[in-house]
Amino acid sequence: MGKIYGYIRVLSAEQDVDGQIAMLHEMQVTDKDIFIDRPEEEDGFPQYQKLLKKLKNRDLFYMSSLYMLGYDYGEIGKQWRFLTKEKKVDVVVLDLPPVDTRRGKTQYGTLVSDVVLSMLEYASNMEWMERKQRQRAGIERAKSRGVQFGRPELPWSENFEKAYQMWRRKEIRGRDAAKLCNISSALFYKRAGMLKEMEEGEYDAGNGV
Repeated sequence: MGKIYGYIRVLSAEQDVDGQIAMLHEMQVTDKDIFIDRPEEEDGFPQYQKLLKKLKNRDLFYMSSLYMLGYDYGEIGKQWRFLTKEKKVDVVVLDLPPVDTRRGKTQYGTLVSDVVLSMLEYASNMEWMERKQRQRAGIERAKSRGVQFGRPELPWSENFEKAYQMWRRKEIRGRDAAKLCNISSALFYKRAGMLKEMEEGEYDAGNGV
């Protein structure tokens, strides 16, 4: 086994960071090898990026929850694949004791890692399908109330949803997402609000700009 690292991503003000640090100490992770991201202070999770550069084959990576890796199953699965397949490190999720990629390696190779990855990919596909269904349902409800979806002032770019999801995960700022779509920041935020309302089934009015 190589070095031992721990990672904490602060997801809310109520999160018990000190408790997570204490758990990592119990796992023999030293303070200098614990990386903490506080999204309200910095964008892009710089401490996670710094940690990725340090990780090497056979290192051990501790985190309290799978949600330390992302805000949705698609992003979590992407990071899980990178850690276990590209970096080839072992991962332990403290709030899910069975998720320990060191288990069964002698007999089954990367069994635990592969099972978790398959589950995340399945969950990601289901999440995407449900989101699309909510969008369609929201549009149909709006049309039934007489909302007209006219020709947009500027076309929706093909990569809008990708930029939107990156912005929702706080990987990029709104103005950077707008640049990716070649639209103004104001128009990006307006369309992002429309898309979010469609996903939640609350879209009520608008002209499809």
